[in-house]
Amino acid sequence: MIIFLDLDGTLTHTAHSYFKKMKDGIANTDVELIKRYVFPGALSFIKEQLLLGNKLYIISDSHPNYVKAIAEQIFDLPYLSLADKPNDKKTRAFIQSTPNLKEAFHNKDNFILVGDSWLDVALGRLLNIRTVLTKLYTSTEVELRDGIGDDWKPMKQGPTYYANNFNELANIISNPLKNLLALEAVFQGVISSKVVKFKFHKHTNGFTAFRCLARQDDGECDRFASADKYFQIDNPARTIDFLDNLALSVSNYLKSVEAQNTFKWDYLSYVSDKKTTKPPNKMKQIFDLVKSNIPKVELFEWDPNVEGKLRYQPDYKSRREFIAKYLSTHKYYDLKDKSIIVIDDQFTSSATAYEISTQLRNRGAKNILFIALFYLILPLSNKTCPKCGKSMQIKINRDNGNKFYSCIPPKYRGEGCGNIINI
Repeated sequence: MIIFLDLDGTLTHTAHSYFKKMKDGIANTDVELIKRYVFPGALSFIKEQLLLGNKLYIISDSHPNYVKAIAEQIFDLPYLSLADKPNDKKTRAFIQSTPNLKEAFHNKDNFILVGDSWLDVALGRLLNIRTVLTKLYTSTEVELRDGIGDDWKPMKQGPTYYANNFNELANIISNPLKNLLALEAVFQGVISSKVVKFKFHKHTNGFTAFRCLARQDDGECDRFASADKYFQIDNPARTIDFLDNLALSVSNYLKSVEAQNTFKWDYLSYVSDKKTTKPPNKMKQIFDLVKSNIPKVELFEWDPNVEGKLRYQPDYKSRREFIAKYLSTHKYYDLKDKSIIVIDDQFTSSATAYEISTQLRNRGAKNILFIALFYLILPLSNKTCPKCGKSMQIKINRDNGNKFYSCIPPKYRGEGCGNIINI
């Protein structure tokens, strides 16, 4: 395995602006000072990985003099200093100029990139390799460019894995398939209960939590992201085996939830299908296949006179208003002090999750767990249209799942010329 390691915030506790002058090359690098800020477990992690035969490289966007001093004098590792991140062009050149990396790069599964910011995740995605988002420190300030202090931004960038310490990171490297997100793992033939933990809000008498089971990639990404699976849900020709796998990923996660035994879950439900939904009963078929000891009920219903589609609402506010207007909870069930799990197919702007949670809380629900099969990650592309020079985006044919580059024209809310290149 070849492991690319970010430096500041990943190996050293130096993401704070206090270290900025050193990282920018304005001040001399105080190696002895930086040694005191090496994360506990970092040096032993590096030693263990080298003993296992893995190759480690530091990839940082700090000043070359700073990176050189830290990489050589503290970690004794080869390094690449980038002018900025994500800089996949310079990283690819580095890979191609290093014989063992060049040979290994034919199989992207040989690589993994580890970092603490959305820029690290974006670099990994542009290289089409797996990424690990680390959380080794608590931010005391917000850094807009790197997204430091913004928990949602790096998650929306779509890392393959999450690690809170070096033991978890080592486990991911040793067991990459078993540590995939629950739905992504199912399609690799393994069981996982891993999820993306978007929100946990504690109320005076309970909590609200949002969890997602797979990434819906929009553009460049590693091969385990599952946009093709998301679009397959809408395909009338979807198979029962496919639906079984979707349901199995939910069942695997629910097992871990039920095993906590902290309290009793009262209801398991889902965001019901509209009468106009195609294929009919799109979510109900999946919901019926989910295995759980929690009582299954249908808590939600759409207004039969619903007009328009949620996906065509342009922003969070309009989506929230659409759901509030047309989706409601059944009055039949007493929800006071109840603990409820709700399953939906997709998490994008979070409008559905927030509106449903609000409706349930207004009905007296105590604990709410909202589970989405997929969440839409941020778009990312490094391809330029050869006809007009605009940035192209990777899109997926909803009928056959094939990917293609699209220079999106104005009629589809883009600024391009409409050129299409098959992948």
